[in-house]
Amino acid sequence: MSSRQAKVSRSLRYTVLKTIPLKQRVYVFDISLNQKRDVGISVVKNGQSLPVRFYSPYGLYIALQDETLICATKDSVLKGGAIFWPVLRTYNNPLILAAGCSPVLGYTPQGITVCKSGDILVCLWNNDIGDRSLGKVISIIEDFQISTDKNRPLYICPTYIAENGNGDICVSDVRAVVVTDAGGMLRFRYQGNSSASNFDPYGICCDSKCNSIVADMKNYTIHMVDKDGTFLYHVTYNGIKMPRAICIDQSDNVYVGEWDTDVIKVISR
Repeated sequence: MSSRQAKVSRSLRYTVLKTIPLKQRVYVFDISLNQKRDVGISVVKNGQSLPVRFYSPYGLYIALQDETLICATKDSVLKGGAIFWPVLRTYNNPLILAAGCSPVLGYTPQGITVCKSGDILVCLWNNDIGDRSLGKVISIIEDFQISTDKNRPLYICPTYIAENGNGDICVSDVRAVVVTDAGGMLRFRYQGNSSASNFDPYGICCDSKCNSIVADMKNYTIHMVDKDGTFLYHVTYNGIKMPRAICIDQSDNVYVGEWDTDVIKVISR
């Protein structure tokens, strides 16, 4: 763990500004917002529709780009319901796959984020376990990927992903949040605020100060980490229970989707 990370836990209680009713209990898997503050929600194994505009009942990683829902399935990325990646391109024959890592090589797409530039970044995992488990982050639009730093793997199983205001790429991985700069160089690895913590990151988003806000579902808390990897405080709020998916609006209000809930909670400092 970085020496910059605080050894003493500190909590800050946020206010629940409002709740968005879902009218049934669900397991929220992922959540996203667009510039209009339309909410997109992905839940696990739910056959009924939810009272939100953008919705996936299949437990998929999602992101919103303007008026379009982007979803990661087992072997592809869908945009507006159509396959967006991988894309077959012809270069005078034969057909080859788009830049990045093809699902036919054993990688599954996971977390998705839409960058300020309009680029779309996707986490990939090789579906292996233990020491053989590897991941990478690819760009769907640009010919770009992040997988190693100084010839060492950066990721074990990358899940949720966000871009901060500096262009840094923040990824929830196994027992750590891995942050690289826009070019893929490792900036820091945050592993919780104490050596005794059983840190297990899930959803991640970034506020206007480039802080990373990380859902630690199994420990019933949310970590606030500054742009250089220093732990600031734990976010708590009334009735906090297994926060899994989070996103943030332009006013730094945080939208929290909990595991087994009937509302989305909107919280603020």
